[in-house]
Amino acid sequence: MNNSLISIKGTAVGLSFAFDTSQAGFHQICLALEEKLLHSGDFFLHAAYTIADPGVFTLEELAIIEDILEKYSLVKYVPVTESEISDDHHEIIYHTSGGNAVLLAKSIRGGQKVSARGSAVICGDVNPGAEIVATGNIVIMGTCRGMLHAGAEGDNEAYILAYTLAAQQLRIGEYVATVPEGLDNTPLKLVKVHDGHIIITEYISSQFAVMMDFE
Repeated sequence: MNNSLISIKGTAVGLSFAFDTSQAGFHQICLALEEKLLHSGDFFLHAAYTIADPGVFTLEELAIIEDILEKYSLVKYVPVTESEISDDHHEIIYHTSGGNAVLLAKSIRGGQKVSARGSAVICGDVNPGAEIVATGNIVIMGTCRGMLHAGAEGDNEAYILAYTLAAQQLRIGEYVATVPEGLDNTPLKLVKVHDGHIIITEYISSQFAVMMDFE
């Protein structure tokens, strides 16, 4: 199969797929894409992707290309616009490749959801009814009154760090907890799993490595 039909480049948001439709028809391009992904093994697993020039395909062809990419566990990158952020009932979805972090300099309103493959850093508040889900860690540089789920794919070693913690529900990996009544409101709380339970401690930067191991 002609490998020159498809080029893949890394970008700030994931992988960009370009297709040379001048050399072959759509069917040949689909076969070449299937072969490239099949032979890649797990190399592209869970990576975010964009299509460099979607205008070269019809909507039906584009849907087939996207189906092939998602068949091999790639995730379509969906940018978020300002109008989407201001909509109380719009679900915000971020997809990043493994090990990356989502950074959002906005407060998250009730009814909104941030879903990150990797860690999530929110430079704002998480309001009641909002939800943050990340396969990695979660950092909230504001007040959290919503729901947080770190280590969403079973990583019990993930942690949550929040400036002010008043969350409706906390989840880390398979563990679930609520914030106890009477929790003091001193800034910077670290949430971690220890001995099969979710615990909440104060975050002190000089002791962070020790607290992570709970020595």
